[in-house]
Amino acid sequence: MLRLHFTVEDLARVRVEVLGPLAETSLGLWNLQRRDAKALFGGWRARTGPLVTGDGPPTARFLGSPAGGLVDLFTLVGAAGCLGEGLERLAGAPADRLCEEFAVCAGTGRVRSPWLAGLAVADRRSVGRLARALRDCHEVAVAPYWGNIRRHLDGEVARQGRLMVGGGVAALLDGMRPMAVWKPPVLEVPDYRPVVHPGADYHLAGRPLVLAPSVFCGPVPQLFAGPRADSVVMVYRALRDPVDAAALWATPADARRAGAPVPPALAALLGRTRAVVLCVMADHPACTTTQLSQRAGISPASASEHAATLRGAGLTSLTREGRNALHSLTRLGAILLDGRGTGTGTGTGGNGRFHGGDGHGGDGHGGGHVSGRAASRR
Repeated sequence: MLRLHFTVEDLARVRVEVLGPLAETSLGLWNLQRRDAKALFGGWRARTGPLVTGDGPPTARFLGSPAGGLVDLFTLVGAAGCLGEGLERLAGAPADRLCEEFAVCAGTGRVRSPWLAGLAVADRRSVGRLARALRDCHEVAVAPYWGNIRRHLDGEVARQGRLMVGGGVAALLDGMRPMAVWKPPVLEVPDYRPVVHPGADYHLAGRPLVLAPSVFCGPVPQLFAGPRADSVVMVYRALRDPVDAAALWATPADARRAGAPVPPALAALLGRTRAVVLCVMADHPACTTTQLSQRAGISPASASEHAATLRGAGLTSLTREGRNALHSLTRLGAILLDGRGTGTGTGTGGNGRFHGGDGHGGDGHGGGHVSGRAASRR
């Protein structure tokens, strides 16, 4: 159990922020070793595990073993919009900050390669090698999906923003259920078990709380609060729906090209006109009914009727902006249009050269990094 205590001033400092590709790479390497949530990650793990080679597997185990939590690269580096920016900050971090993070891991049995031992004393050659390993891992584990990941995370930030506009920070924190429970003025994380910090109560003490959505985080939010960090970061899972996951792990090669012909099988299933309407929404998301009718070559009334039918089947969605109705594909619609259902497999991950978990089930019960050292247990 973690109880995060807020003052009125603390509540005013809460914000939601995407940490960027370096954070997702670190969390992705942690996820790759887990065995839970196969409906969300099984296909990605099975596809990605064999591609993580060289320094990748020891780096993954060092930064985030399911049995021993996560190293805090999050407050150390902060939000970084691109991988290069994050790696540059990591390489340039003060030696004492690096030692604080890496020294604890040196005694946990995670150092299975000699070069990793140098991280405990902030050896710059070892830090450079870590940065290169993270870049290589990013290229195979995150980069092929980064466009989808970024859009998903931006959508989560927008959703949280709407909660704040409608009901303030209290609505935002209350919306964290079931991962966390808001009991003013305390946010409780029931399954949180910290590795180092002995107590269950944590006070922000004037530091802002950053809620950081991640597609790779486990079911228990992870708290990172180094003693000299400017902010406290709580990473939480933003991917919960297997349908969303299937679309997320669709690579660009799987995606439909704008203006591509209507697939014959789709036309046979839906009827040609309705299939055209679905394809127009895929190629022109958030189009108005007028735009939809023009691009599909049908009347506005017919476009509205077909859109309503597709919406009723869960293939499209409708949002309103002023007087305009905006039509877009849902994840289910994207999967149907793709025709292959990419990414929902139930592979156990860790095949090939990266063998995934180290014998622990990775049940997701865990806690964070409130001590400023290595993060949560599981």
